[in-house]
Amino acid sequence: MARVLIVYDSKTGHTGAMANAIAEGARSVKNVSVDLRKLGEPFPMTLLDNADAIIIGSPTHYANVTTEMKTFLEAIKELKKAGRLKLQGKIGAAFGSYGWDGGWNLQNLEVEMKALGIKIENPIVEAVDIPSEKALKACLALGKTIAEKIAKQK
Repeated sequence: MARVLIVYDSKTGHTGAMANAIAEGARSVKNVSVDLRKLGEPFPMTLLDNADAIIIGSPTHYANVTTEMKTFLEAIKELKKAGRLKLQGKIGAAFGSYGWDGGWNLQNLEVEMKALGIKIENPIVEAVDIPSEKALKACLALGKTIAEKIAKQK
């Protein structure tokens, strides 16, 4: 069975709504399991190794990802550097919401993922403030597309 891991941070619930829509889209594909994890809730880092696809989301916080997401990405870097995580060749995507300070930081999230060896397969999905119906549909499509790609590889 193919596995999708969605890791996100959410302060107001907007990025969480996007994460749930992505998970719903991924769950619509047969033979794909989905693991949805919010930062701040403990989970084993082995989920990263076991995943075929990793999708990461963060709201914009003062023109950057949240402090918790920065800490998570640093932990992943250190574990990879120590040979404890193997992320090379996994596919992934980035998503998030933003308010007045713009969504350009999500491009930085994508760059961070590429540096970890994750191949970005889809464009960034982002929403301004409260995710619109259009943004949530894009999230559903993102989850489904990623899940279909990894299901074909299994």
